[in-house]
Amino acid sequence: MLHWLFRAWLVFVVLVLLAGGWLADGTWQEVRHEYGANLQVLAAAVADGTHLFLNGSRLSLTLLGQETAAATPLIIHETLQNFLVQEKDFNAVGVRTTHGMVVASGDDKDLVRSLLSPASSSAPVGYTHISAQQRQLIRHCVQKSGLCVGPPLSAPNPTDIQKRRWVVPLFLRIRALSAAPSTGSCIVALLPLLHGQFPFWQNLPLPAASSVFLLRQDGFLESRYPEPTRTTFGEVQQGIAAQSIRRHPEARFDTFYGVATAVNQWRLGAWYKVWGYPLVAGVGLPRAFLVSAWWNRMMGPLAAMLALLLLSTLGYWTFRRIGEERQRERTANALTLWEAKERAEVTLHSIGDGVITTDIQGRVTDANPVAETMLGYTRSEMQGKPLESVFHIVHEGDHHPVDNPIRRVLQEGRIVGLANHTVLLHKDGQETAIEDSAAPIHGRDGQILGAVLVFHDVTEKRRLTDHLAYQASHDDLTGLPNRPYFLEKLQQATQAAPDAERLVLVGILDLDGFKQINDRWGHDQGDVLLRGIAQRARDALHPEDVIARMGGDEFGLLMPNIRSIQDAQQAIEHLMQAVRQPIPLEAQAASISVSIGLTVLPWDSGDARQILRHADLALYAAKSRGRNQCCFYEAAMDLEQERLMEMLAMTQQALEQHSLVMYYQPVVSRPADGAAPETGVMGFEALIRLQHPQQGLLTPASFAEALDHPRLARRIGCFVLEAVLTQGEQWHQRGLPLRLSLNISARHLLDPEFLNDLRQALAAHPGIAPAYCEIEVTESAPMMDFEKAREVLQHCNALGLRIALDDFGTGNASLSYLQKLPAQTIKIDQSFVRDILNDPRDFAIVAGVAKTAQMLGLEVIAEGVETVAHLQVLETLGCPVMQGYLFSKPMPAESVPAWIRSFNFKNYIDNSISPTKLPCEYNR
Repeated sequence: MLHWLFRAWLVFVVLVLLAGGWLADGTWQEVRHEYGANLQVLAAAVADGTHLFLNGSRLSLTLLGQETAAATPLIIHETLQNFLVQEKDFNAVGVRTTHGMVVASGDDKDLVRSLLSPASSSAPVGYTHISAQQRQLIRHCVQKSGLCVGPPLSAPNPTDIQKRRWVVPLFLRIRALSAAPSTGSCIVALLPLLHGQFPFWQNLPLPAASSVFLLRQDGFLESRYPEPTRTTFGEVQQGIAAQSIRRHPEARFDTFYGVATAVNQWRLGAWYKVWGYPLVAGVGLPRAFLVSAWWNRMMGPLAAMLALLLLSTLGYWTFRRIGEERQRERTANALTLWEAKERAEVTLHSIGDGVITTDIQGRVTDANPVAETMLGYTRSEMQGKPLESVFHIVHEGDHHPVDNPIRRVLQEGRIVGLANHTVLLHKDGQETAIEDSAAPIHGRDGQILGAVLVFHDVTEKRRLTDHLAYQASHDDLTGLPNRPYFLEKLQQATQAAPDAERLVLVGILDLDGFKQINDRWGHDQGDVLLRGIAQRARDALHPEDVIARMGGDEFGLLMPNIRSIQDAQQAIEHLMQAVRQPIPLEAQAASISVSIGLTVLPWDSGDARQILRHADLALYAAKSRGRNQCCFYEAAMDLEQERLMEMLAMTQQALEQHSLVMYYQPVVSRPADGAAPETGVMGFEALIRLQHPQQGLLTPASFAEALDHPRLARRIGCFVLEAVLTQGEQWHQRGLPLRLSLNISARHLLDPEFLNDLRQALAAHPGIAPAYCEIEVTESAPMMDFEKAREVLQHCNALGLRIALDDFGTGNASLSYLQKLPAQTIKIDQSFVRDILNDPRDFAIVAGVAKTAQMLGLEVIAEGVETVAHLQVLETLGCPVMQGYLFSKPMPAESVPAWIRSFNFKNYIDNSISPTKLPCEYNR
């Protein structure tokens, strides 16, 4: 046994170490992936900023070229000085006119003159540190049309002639009209590097210890912050970033990990090509930063591993010592008791019951083999010991000790039988139900010499009795108590006297999405899941707590010893975490969350069924708040339930009396140049309204819960399909080929009859092609059953309909939805669009979603466009399709044709604001 104990301890240590290694590696990969993705976003931002800066510089230099095209040298010189005053980023600028005249101004005007001189292919005067590659690139930039970014050049420092600084020349060659291609003016502007970085980089929100660089695709380093310590700007770079760019010449962006030669350290980085220029912007982090982040995440697990190893070692040595002591005791007792082994053996062996004899002091003198088997002790082990030390009997229910019948026999001198429901405890803890009797042994003189105890096993008899009682109060599938048992316990709790120091927690627990588990893997696997959930829940509770299966996937919870609400919340959170752990099924492990409704006694009152109804109302509130949470009963829930019933009745009555109507809000985009203004109307979103006889026209907010209620969701969905397709067919027949968007509730989308409803509606209206219909779904349907939702949406695509993800970004959906769901359109929620003029975070979110959608080939629609300023910013972000009150509020169907005739997108463009008037954070 000791060898087995050592092996078990050794296996445990190895498993802990392997688990630690696996966790460390997984955490390291997670940190690399997370920071790599963040660096990719930063690199894209730097690339976009560089692109905007170079475009602005090109525009400024072009205007400068136009102003100096036909001017005198004096005017040109004054114009150059004014240019440097306005453009703070440059420290020198020069112009070579079409007549070959060179005029320069600024700190490094000598360098500018050298670059603009006919002999610019040679090293400029005073700037001898120039390589052949730099010279070749300067020659290329002088001859190239448009803006060309030259290689960094070393220039004298005006404040310290012993030191040198780096400047980046920007060349702009402007061909003269009706002149030879080789003629024309040339402009050179010098952009100084401040500590190795472009001036406009100083406000970048870079993480601590990070670096940012700009690299030409031919290998020249244009800018880097911090300044390189191992390389120079004047050399072609051979570091990990340059290697990554050369390996992926066609890629727009990439991440890399390796030794950066610029600082001679391991770094994780990402680069992004600058659109329109042979430049690559990149951001990097040192490995030490990643190691620090990794270590912060690993400190807790490592401490837990060390604690496990220490506890396991202490436990091993403790159990080893106990085992060695027991082994020594058994050896000593065996040698002592072996001498009396054969006493009365034949007589005792012939009896089918267990027999033990004792002396006048109650010490065991003999025992037959049956007694040895039932007790777990050998005869030699029992001999000489007090009967109580080997014959352990307790009460079956509460395990309270039962008086030894031998002691009563020795005291009273008469036959004594055991009480009912007595259990014999085997040496190893196994329990055996017994019936027995004890009688005194008298000598010739009538004195008591000892006693004899006879007992036999009645386990099977009691098992059958207990099984019948168990079946009446427990669930066959899970083994938990059933509903009648739970109601009985709850009734006892409600009738008990209140205790000021403890509370009784009563709850209803319901599995979230259990129907989808049954539909996907079958009811057999659903039963496996229920049994696993029942076991997890039972293990997570205290012995005095009760959890019962009420039916289906609903469970009752009774916790009678809660000291405070904080204790209740901690216990419920522990229970929910235990249930959420994956449970292995045949196909794969399945995880499922739970919603719990709770009420507290004695704060709540009533009989058991009233208390249970209150817990059920709290459960409904937990589910309506998003599931996977618990909710305590409040008196207001009764009122809320009444309000919900009134809402359902109102909506059902409106549906039956044809009081539900559809309104339409336009979706517009900028029409192509030369196209008719009304071509900017892409389509309309159909929005449901309720015409109330007293309250007037109600928006969906007044009856939202009814739209997705199990009783009405499909009926309302069928009404929307019929009404919108009928209206769309009429418009198409009148020459208005509009695309119509229909909002479908999550419950109707996941309904088994949804596709049949959709096919029937399309077949009934052949006058509108499916390509003009778009299904709008929110993320609630995929989150309820992702696989089912994706399958239904794929069938919708197969029927020719478009799919739009509505209110994107407002819930818990991840970007993986864009990859996995068959959607063609993303609608950015108005809560982000409304504040893009004031909140940089909303601006960044909208820009990121628009950019991501463009890269994925998806159409982007911005909701909530209310001002022309919104329109201007959204077009700048590459989001030309818009919807909002700026264009129109939702309107009845009869108003749509007149609105289309009056629509002219140009009116909004003419009234829009200039980009230069936007806040500075958006100009970046």
